[in-house]
Amino acid sequence: MPLRRSLLWGMVLLTAAALLVAGVTAALGLRDYLLDRTDDQLRSAAVLVRQRTGPVFTDPAQTLRTVVAPSEYVVEIRRDDGRSVRLGGPAGSLLDQAPVPPPDGRTSPVVTVGDGAYRAVTLRSRDTTVLIALPLAPVRQTVQRLILVELVTGTVVLLLLGLFARLLLVRGLRPLDRITGTATAIAAGDLDRRVPVDHDRAPDVRTEVGRLTLAVNGMLARLQTAMAARARSEQQLRDFVADASHELRTPLTSIRGYLHLLRQGMVDADRRPDVLRRTDEEATRMSALVDDLLYLARLDAEPALRHGPVDLAVVVRESLADALAVQPGRPATLTAPDTCPVTGDGDALRQVMANLLGNVRAHTPPDSPVTVTVSTADGRVQVSVADRGPGMAPELAERAFDRFTRADPGRSGGGSGLGLAIVAGIVAAHDGQVRLRTAPGAGTTVTFTLPTADS
Repeated sequence: MPLRRSLLWGMVLLTAAALLVAGVTAALGLRDYLLDRTDDQLRSAAVLVRQRTGPVFTDPAQTLRTVVAPSEYVVEIRRDDGRSVRLGGPAGSLLDQAPVPPPDGRTSPVVTVGDGAYRAVTLRSRDTTVLIALPLAPVRQTVQRLILVELVTGTVVLLLLGLFARLLLVRGLRPLDRITGTATAIAAGDLDRRVPVDHDRAPDVRTEVGRLTLAVNGMLARLQTAMAARARSEQQLRDFVADASHELRTPLTSIRGYLHLLRQGMVDADRRPDVLRRTDEEATRMSALVDDLLYLARLDAEPALRHGPVDLAVVVRESLADALAVQPGRPATLTAPDTCPVTGDGDALRQVMANLLGNVRAHTPPDSPVTVTVSTADGRVQVSVADRGPGMAPELAERAFDRFTRADPGRSGGGSGLGLAIVAGIVAAHDGQVRLRTAPGAGTTVTFTLPTADS
């Protein structure tokens, strides 16, 4: 059964049950009240009979007429000699069905006689037994009238309740219909669909529907983000495979070409050393590319590196000294504290500095200065490597940390385009961030931050 129909029937049935319980309780209470009043009237009449008759009982019928007067009372008198007098009542004798009155003149308990049609009491006055009864028909009629009124009123109440409850349920469950429509649209491929809300106000978080709307929209946004990230990841994987294939094919093609020339004897003896040197350079380039790819794959599979105490100031100083040993004439400036303790992988951090300084060496003139700065603030250590080279175009800077991103679209010469990608992977594995600031003709500054050993 649909939720709207089950809620409607549930409300109607519960209300009907409540009305039934209230009606039965009211009818039984009224019946008991009317019976109590009837019993009180019978007891009062019995007291009057006893007071009026007194010790002399010459004309019992006349005496009783003066006591009870014309009314619904039924009076039946029977002497011990068998003579009896009856005022009103059914054809048969009610006194035969009534209990024997106490001999001390007290009134008997009130009982129902005449097959449930009368309430009666009996009393004894000298040699006479008196029965006083009242019919129960008025009581039954009053209770029946109350039941009829309750049935009519209850039916009207249930009809009105069903009508208004249906209107309220349709209005209250309308957001669920919108959620269902949104889910159906998303299942059909419309990932941008969201549960509609009023533009002038946000959903009320105090209501279940409002909280459900917020939760569903949040879930849909996260699902769309996750699916978009998955699509980007798949595209990056395809691009990575294509770029890796291209990068590996270039040196491999060169090596195969040189070996083919050597095998066919097409290289003179005086040119063989140069050919072998070129073959060795291409093999070395391919080996370095494979090493970088394996390192990136290890970062992707196991981003958590070794973690131990590392003095980052020492790492930076030694890395800069190594870079100046390769290129002694380059002006360099280092600003760093005496010690800068961090927790991480020392070899990986040395590779970060080697890649950053290697990029400076590869993409700037030999006389272009490089500035390395190490500083700490708010539990973070910041390392910046800045050069005054040609800088990068904005579209290239946006992809600087992607794999195989190179300034040379022809992919001839230079690096493999994996250096900054390795830097970003290592810094991320240390819970750090890396960013780049550059502009054409304004140089390039790469800055990465890491948590200090105390944080």
